[in-house]
Amino acid sequence: MLMLFILPSKVFSELELHISKSAGDGIPILIAPISRGFNRIIDADLKRSGRFTSIYLKKGTILPAFGVRLSPTILQSIKAEYIVRGRVSKAGLDVELIDTSTGTPVASYRIANVANQRRMAHKAADKIFERITRLKGAFDTRLAYVTATGRRQNKHYRLYIADSDGYNPHIILNSDQPIMSPSWSPNGSQLAYVSFESGKSAIYIQNIFTGKKRMVSGHKGINGAPTWSRNGSQIAMSLSIDGNSEIYLLSVHNGVLKRLTNNRAIDTEPAWSGDGRSIVFTSDRGGSAQLYKIPAYGGKAKRMTFIGNYNSAADIVGNKIALVRRNGGQFRIAIMQMGGAGADIISKGRYDESPSLAPNGTMIAYATQRKGRGKLVVVSDNGKSKQELHAPEGEVREPAWSPYIR
Repeated sequence: MLMLFILPSKVFSELELHISKSAGDGIPILIAPISRGFNRIIDADLKRSGRFTSIYLKKGTILPAFGVRLSPTILQSIKAEYIVRGRVSKAGLDVELIDTSTGTPVASYRIANVANQRRMAHKAADKIFERITRLKGAFDTRLAYVTATGRRQNKHYRLYIADSDGYNPHIILNSDQPIMSPSWSPNGSQLAYVSFESGKSAIYIQNIFTGKKRMVSGHKGINGAPTWSRNGSQIAMSLSIDGNSEIYLLSVHNGVLKRLTNNRAIDTEPAWSGDGRSIVFTSDRGGSAQLYKIPAYGGKAKRMTFIGNYNSAADIVGNKIALVRRNGGQFRIAIMQMGGAGADIISKGRYDESPSLAPNGTMIAYATQRKGRGKLVVVSDNGKSKQELHAPEGEVREPAWSPYIR
């Protein structure tokens, strides 16, 4: 992923990050000062997972240097279950995780130098997160998103890739026409998206390293909502080839189309199930927008959601589904389990949309509006942490969380 830096330089500064809510009942952890501000990055990462509560040193308290054993007096004065210490050397970033009940390190890691220095801290946060929670960390990942600047007829659109916390943005595509629905390939090297640059909707695949792109679907009518299969061989999409929006599968290698649905209703927003065997999509065939599931090889669609009169825009990781649910006349982001009947509402906006799960399912990025401007929000799956990402100008929309960086 270091090759990402050959892409065009930044136009805007990083998205403005603000953690507006963090868990007060999470695992208490203290991140000791580390040069280059790495401790602040690690601390912010763990906070936004919704699983940790940050503990800070009392004024005048000095921790011994990295590798030096902590005294019982210091351990008793720090109300944390874990302490993280680190040091930066020519070899990279060394980090140790100390259990305060024993005062001994339970894990130590060396993070090698990379061009994007912030990634070293994200990698360290991933290691710490996994060691404590037994879940793979997803801080060293990326977000794709779309910005829109200007007014009405003079709007300009850009497709960006940035670190998962909004830093280090790079432009993938500039256009005077709308860009929609970015979707990552499983290996993180390509993005599929909808663009209107040809004067109508079309689906493109673009290599994020070289910038090379190709149109893969430019049929008459709707070409929308592309989503990569788990093995990268197919893209599910919504097409209106015969005048009605239906779900199709496209072979990435030879362009062969396979139609999955055939209904007078509107079928759109396909998402692959965690095991890759099914497609979950939005349809109004029951009278209102609801989620349905159909085998990826074809067959009969079955309704999945029965609570609420509007459920749409599924994104799936494992057995976890993020979706948009109308709640009291407002559109909120909800989380449910595959095959589950209920769902937990985790957002509080009036018009929240486009949910995208982190690859470990512990955080969800979505788009919302404040004072007429679009922004991104990242919320933990337990609802205990919330991070807002604003653009210095214009609107931000259409988030898509990357897979793990290889």
